[in-house]
Amino acid sequence: MRRALKIVAALSMAMASSSASVALAAEAPKPVSVPLMAWSNGHDTVPVFINGVGPYPFILDTGADGTAVYQWFADQIKLPKVEGADQDLSGQTGSSRVSMYRLDTLALGGVQKRIDQAYALPARKDSGGQAGVVGNDVMDDAVVVFDFPCRKVTIYPKPVDARSLAGPNAHALHTGVDEGSTLLTFPVSLNGVTGTAILDSGSRQTRITQGFARKAGIDPASASFHDDAAIFGTSMNELVPRTGPVGELQFAGMTLKNVTAQVIDLPVLLQDFHGEPAMLVGADVLGRYRLVYDHAARNIWFDTSSCQSQ
Repeated sequence: MRRALKIVAALSMAMASSSASVALAAEAPKPVSVPLMAWSNGHDTVPVFINGVGPYPFILDTGADGTAVYQWFADQIKLPKVEGADQDLSGQTGSSRVSMYRLDTLALGGVQKRIDQAYALPARKDSGGQAGVVGNDVMDDAVVVFDFPCRKVTIYPKPVDARSLAGPNAHALHTGVDEGSTLLTFPVSLNGVTGTAILDSGSRQTRITQGFARKAGIDPASASFHDDAAIFGTSMNELVPRTGPVGELQFAGMTLKNVTAQVIDLPVLLQDFHGEPAMLVGADVLGRYRLVYDHAARNIWFDTSSCQSQ
C-alpha cells in the first residue's frame, strides 16, 4: 500500500510539473511584427499604445537612451507631468532642459513597460506628426529585428536567443558603448581612414564630422556637395549640413561603395569622441539590411532581407 501511495504521489508530482511547464510555455510571450511606416519628413515610425490607447506613431530609435514624447502629444492626451524632475537632454545639436512625463504603460508589439519618466521634446521644425520616440530603455526588454526592406519590425520579448534570429551569413558585431550614454558604437573605415560610429536608426541620414571628412579626403565645399535641410534637434540649434558622396564605407566585414552622407559637426559627436573621427550610421544606410538588434547584450547582426530580391 505504501509503495502504491508513493507511485501515485510520484505520478501526481510529475503531472503537476508537466502542467506547470505547459502553463509556462503557454504564457511565454510570442514575437509580434508591426509595420514600419514612412512619413513625409523622412522618418519611419512604429505603432505604439500609450496607457491602453492608440496606436500612435513613434520613432523606434537606437540612438535614444530613453523614451520621449513630443510636448504637443503630452498636452493632447494629458499625460501627468513629473513635477520637479526636469532634466538636461542631450541631442544631436546640443543639450536643453526638458520636462518629464509619466507613461503608465507603453506597449510595442508584445512588450509592455511602465515609463516613470519620459522626456518631453519640443515641437519639430519639419512637417512630422510623430508622437514620440521609443528608446533603448524599452528595447532592452526584447530583441528587435528591423527588417527595413520588408518595411516591418518584429519584437521578440526576452528571453530569446538573438543569434538564432540571424541568418547563417549575417555579419555579427559586438559593440562598444558611447561615453556617458547607452548608445552602441562600432569601428568603421571611410576611404581607408578609421573612425567610430554610433548606430542611430532615428537619424534619417548618415552624418560624419568635418574632421573625419578631411582625413578621408572628402571636400564638402566642392560642387558635388550641397546645403541640405537644417537640423535642429532637441536643443533647437540650427545646423546646416553639406550632403554629397563620401566614398567607400566599411564596417562589420562589409564594404559599401558610393555612399552619400552629410558632413556636419554635431556637438554630440565632437564632445563624445573628443575630436576623433566619428559618425552616425543612420537609417539611409541601415535601410539596406535586416538588422537584429540586442541592445542589452550589445550585439548586432546585419542580415539580408527576404524582400531584397523582390
